[in-house]
Amino acid sequence: MLTMERVKTISVLAVPVAMALSSNLVMSLIDLAMVGTLGNHAVGAAGLAAFSYALMLAFVGGIAPAVQGIVARSRGAGSTAPQCLPLNGGLLIALVVGVPLTIFCLWITPFLFSAISSDPGVTAIGIPYLRVLYLSIIATGMHRAFQGYWSGIERPKVYMGIVFFMVCLNILVNYMLIFGRFGAPALGATGAAIGTVISLYAGVIVNFVMAYFRFGGDGFLTARPEAALLKRIFRIGLPLAFQQFFLAAGYVVYLWLVGQVGTAELAASNVLVRISLVLLILASALGMASATLVSRTLGAGDPAGAAQWGWDSGKLGVIVITLLGLPILLFPRLFLSIFLTDPHTIAIAIIPMQLTAATAGLGSLIYVFAYTLYSLGDGNRVTMVSVGTQWFVFLPAVWFVGPYLRYGLLELSFVQAAYGALATLLITALWAGGRWKTIRA
Repeated sequence: MLTMERVKTISVLAVPVAMALSSNLVMSLIDLAMVGTLGNHAVGAAGLAAFSYALMLAFVGGIAPAVQGIVARSRGAGSTAPQCLPLNGGLLIALVVGVPLTIFCLWITPFLFSAISSDPGVTAIGIPYLRVLYLSIIATGMHRAFQGYWSGIERPKVYMGIVFFMVCLNILVNYMLIFGRFGAPALGATGAAIGTVISLYAGVIVNFVMAYFRFGGDGFLTARPEAALLKRIFRIGLPLAFQQFFLAAGYVVYLWLVGQVGTAELAASNVLVRISLVLLILASALGMASATLVSRTLGAGDPAGAAQWGWDSGKLGVIVITLLGLPILLFPRLFLSIFLTDPHTIAIAIIPMQLTAATAGLGSLIYVFAYTLYSLGDGNRVTMVSVGTQWFVFLPAVWFVGPYLRYGLLELSFVQAAYGALATLLITALWAGGRWKTIRA
């Protein structure tokens, strides 16, 4: 039963993470709002670049739940091994994977962007924007390792504070480099990408300093992770890496298909996706809180108690996120006008925006249960469901309704809602099945 005491326990872990994730998203929304003043081509380029960037970040995306799950379960089991060992392993993996991946991405960017955009105006802005973003792959991988560690040891406020610092720095650098303020050159959309890279590396430096002074005596950067631990991180994190890769690739294909319907539809879809992510920020945070509580309780030998923590986190997500969506449901034009200036683009996005807000609560179950299952080492089935529903159901339906039948954004939004309902049902069924209780991560 979802009691106030259990709500408080979940909230203590989830709220700081939600605030940190919200800050991350606010950072991207501020980028979008600033870039939006440059017109539809710039907004479309930023959207395609963001998902192309996420496509490659997937290769370091599994580090966070792997580190978090290992740390939390070890704490629950009362292990005496240095707590920083999983963090050290995550940082090493971020470096080993990040360096060659960055080099590859810088080389492939012109070919990738030209393939997903047929609009010369979008391509001209998007290529330099994306190339700059790719320079932050290593920093993002390390940031994910620290994110998992701070959550795993139940100190999410440290992570929150560091993210707040990054956001403030990003806003300042964006303002300087997009518009050429305080003597800086006016670089337009590329300036927003530079601001993101600078803030991410600054955040990594702060993470290193904080961890060194707090846990330098607990093995941070001194305890060498063994091959078995590195393999364990890879084994837990790899399914999520595949899922995030195909998810991001699917959204790139989705935006490419929407772009064939029209540039206004592309710009509107980019904004709709970003705003929907705002609603699901808390779901992601609840998933991280659930992963810590479930892993810790499972490590203590209580699978029934672990299952209840997952259910309670899911219930809380449905209730709170449904309530958060009400203002967007009631005043969609107000929120759209923050990011879009063209009246036609705003008009076609109103009903899709309301549909997004109305379904976000139930959709939050995907984020809560999927992240928890990944941290427990049961990610293979989650990846199969995620990739299968997106690539074999959703994207073919988008192609059929959009470019083939020539329907607009409204009809595409109904396709997306149906896809979300199917994915929610299947992921929830995986959690309810309880197979994760028998997995030794």
